[in-house]
Amino acid sequence: MKLKFRNARTWVYIVGSIKNIIDEGVFLATSEGLSLRALDSSRVVMVDLFYPKEAFDEYSVSGDEMFGVSFDAFNKVLARGQRDESLELEASGDSLIVAFEGHGRREFKIPQISLSVEKLPEPRISFSVMAKLMNTAFVDVINAVEEVADAITIAATSDDKLHFIGAGDVEKVEIELSKEDQNLVDIRVDSPDKATYSVEYFDDMIKAARGADQVTIQYAQDAPARVQFDYEGGGRLVFYVSPRIE
Repeated sequence: MKLKFRNARTWVYIVGSIKNIIDEGVFLATSEGLSLRALDSSRVVMVDLFYPKEAFDEYSVSGDEMFGVSFDAFNKVLARGQRDESLELEASGDSLIVAFEGHGRREFKIPQISLSVEKLPEPRISFSVMAKLMNTAFVDVINAVEEVADAITIAATSDDKLHFIGAGDVEKVEIELSKEDQNLVDIRVDSPDKATYSVEYFDDMIKAARGADQVTIQYAQDAPARVQFDYEGGGRLVFYVSPRIE
């Protein structure tokens, strides 16, 4: 297996958030692209990553190939990549070679980890609210709520506005987003529902958001949220987060 991607920094953002959620995981490279699907140890969050093969400058796999990594080790190596460098991943025996090109060639090896793979189906959820927002709006909202509360409530209104609410022992913050104020790209409200989640999981997503083109949030009343980050070349990183029900 040998994969080459033009922008190493994209993977810094993606893996930087995944490592906050799961410690170890197995990537699957098929004729369609590179994917990863895993649950965190508490089984509250599912990570679902897919990058189509067309997004890679080089994509060479023989059948279906898997490689397991420690995300802490993988992230530390990827953090050495720069925006104007390409990333190369190559399986070699029990190691994964991670190389950067653009300022000469820098090559690192990390051990592959042998893990049993749990086959997880994609969750089937009927969402009543869908909102698309720019990555900067997502980061600002989560930072504001995380400062005052350990839970975030998302509430939609019938006039197509989205509210993010956090309440601590002393302080409370409420942020309203709308297409009218140009901090929502799009919104669809089938029912003005609300749901509450642990804000720490959304805080873990901030690095992924910083490198994304757009963020899509879907949820329903007291149901899991689906948060999708879209990247160049058609890549997507999705987090499914279970609700906090008091």
